[in-house]
Amino acid sequence: MEEISTSEAYESSAPLSQAIRHGDTVYVSGNVPVDPETGNLVEGGVGPQTRQVLENVEAILDAAGTSMDNVIRAGVFMTDMDAFGAMNEVYEEFMSEPYPARTAVRAEMANPDILVEIDVIAAVE
Repeated sequence: MEEISTSEAYESSAPLSQAIRHGDTVYVSGNVPVDPETGNLVEGGVGPQTRQVLENVEAILDAAGTSMDNVIRAGVFMTDMDAFGAMNEVYEEFMSEPYPARTAVRAEMANPDILVEIDVIAAVE
């Protein structure tokens, strides 16, 4: 196993890796909408938060030698499923066909200001 880490994405203080590469697969931990440059949580609703989350995921995948085009599976966790459309609109900007397998579930976050968290599994070609 190889730990993947980049300063271009939010680095959690929790005991976890941003991602782990095992063979030709990268497992990216759940990402929250924290701007890695400022360390601040992105405000403005689920759309801007989803964008920051996916920018963080994209940076981690880049550090692992892959890209969003190779995402096999995504897990989306949201505090309000009524905001699913706004999340999905941004999600579609980052993902390409064939779209990854995906789950989307309502979840309670550790910080009530976090509206969305996303984890992914991607192939490395």
